[in-house]
Amino acid sequence: MSTETIDHSMSHVVDLPAIVAEKPTRHQVNHGGLLLSYLIWGDTAKPPVLLLHGGKDHCRNWDWTVAQLLPDYCCITPDLRGHGDSAWPTGTGYETPLLTADLAAIVDSLPQHGIVDKLALIGHSLGGIIVLNYAAIAPKKVRSVIAIEGLGASAETYAKHQAEPPATRLKTYVEKLVKSGKREPRYYEAPEDLVTRMSGVHKNLSPTQARHLALHGGRQYRDGWRWKYDPMMMFVFPVWMTSPDQYGELFAAIEAPTLLMRGEDSWASDPQADGRMKAFQNVRFKAYPQAGHWLQHDQFESFIEDVKAFLIDHKG
Repeated sequence: MSTETIDHSMSHVVDLPAIVAEKPTRHQVNHGGLLLSYLIWGDTAKPPVLLLHGGKDHCRNWDWTVAQLLPDYCCITPDLRGHGDSAWPTGTGYETPLLTADLAAIVDSLPQHGIVDKLALIGHSLGGIIVLNYAAIAPKKVRSVIAIEGLGASAETYAKHQAEPPATRLKTYVEKLVKSGKREPRYYEAPEDLVTRMSGVHKNLSPTQARHLALHGGRQYRDGWRWKYDPMMMFVFPVWMTSPDQYGELFAAIEAPTLLMRGEDSWASDPQADGRMKAFQNVRFKAYPQAGHWLQHDQFESFIEDVKAFLIDHKG
């Protein structure tokens, strides 16, 4: 286990906004040969909140949220395998059970840093899927759960998937996997090119948001700048996708109070309309107008107000 203080200045990039005044410590846990990185922010004696980012993202996505929570909570922000400063597995290796096991390994390492209380979990997209999975298998370690568009495949998506013959589904999956494995990495000449790309893809971001997310999400290599995430992580879901019924059984095993969030302009399915909310024992739902898949950025003020209220409601 290694620990180091993170330098916010990041001397290899320019004009990086300091969203959080306090510096975190970075830690690593060796899980099955992979070094998984996570940050701990603030006083470890305070109630712990673990925040898990989504696919093609990184733990510094949460800096705005952390800044608001630090007066009252200790925050833990991991990088998923193949993301941020965590190691990449060989090949793919991004199936949900493996990612859930990674989270379990990180949680099991927290007592070494004085973090022993039940966790409040917050996850976005892929991170939402993982925290819901973990809450289902480790209910005694979880105080509450917030899942931001993290319910996995909807019934409609699953039906379209299953409408194709198994051989066709497998062929499509294998062809995409092979093609992706042959693809040459894309390099950018300068970090500013990453910022431009981030702004172009996520048009709702402010210039400050785009810059912060892009510069923390990129790394300089010999041939230029690249995103930190592994391109092969796009194959999170194997060809045999988990059915909505099985997800429902999983959600039913979650004992902790759960808050589901969705952006009204998002491509993600509405869990209230499609019936997936019914599987939970204790659940609330909040939809955010004028917000897409990254609602935590698109409507931050409303988002953080709801997060704080939910955490206060479920302290004990």
